Amino acid sequence: MSVTLSRTPEVTPERGNNILNKIFRFFHVRPIYVVLRTMLRVPTTNLYHPIHVSHSQYPYVAERYRGLLALSEEACTGCKKCERICPNKTIIMQTREINGKEYRFPAYFAGRCMKCGLCEEVCDRQFAIRHTDQFEDAGYIREQLFYSAERMFDMWEKHIQPRIDAGIAHVAVPDKRRVEKEYFAEQEEKRKEQDKADPRIY
Repeated sequence: MSVTLSRTPEVTPERGNNILNKIFRFFHVRPIYVVLRTMLRVPTTNLYHPIHVSHSQYPYVAERYRGLLALSEEACTGCKKCERICPNKTIIMQTREINGKEYRFPAYFAGRCMKCGLCEEVCDRQFAIRHTDQFEDAGYIREQLFYSAERMFDMWEKHIQPRIDAGIAHVAVPDKRRVEKEYFAEQEEKRKEQDKADPRIY
């Protein structure tokens, strides 16, 4: 059975099929021109948000982005809620000694973390454990992906505490067992003022 076409396909000549264009295509003149033009041009975009430059060394990312976890040493009570709710069972509790007393703090393996944010939501200390804007979570060996309590404390001091000082993040409620009463009252007043100024701050 033969199939007849409704119309005969037309073969159109190649656009600009002169000798000069053939030479340009052979020596790749136009791609080289585009590369040189973009390579020498000053970039017009700014990766660093003007508000975030003073308290972050990383490019601006969306506020809803969930990066590596940080932990507040003053606010965490070791209640194990984050460990129980973690769907991947990546959070484990570690014991640390502070002023002669033992306290439990969470640690986690970043390689299994799905960044769901449930550990933030379940925390009853105003997000004592929080996601940062740190997105560089690659490592050469598996041990580099394990974040102990000390590494999470460092992440807090590096990424969360400057935001709290700048007034764009919530103050975590400190633990009365390890923090002086005067400091606890000061942080509580600061948190209440932030709630009145902008209740959307988290």
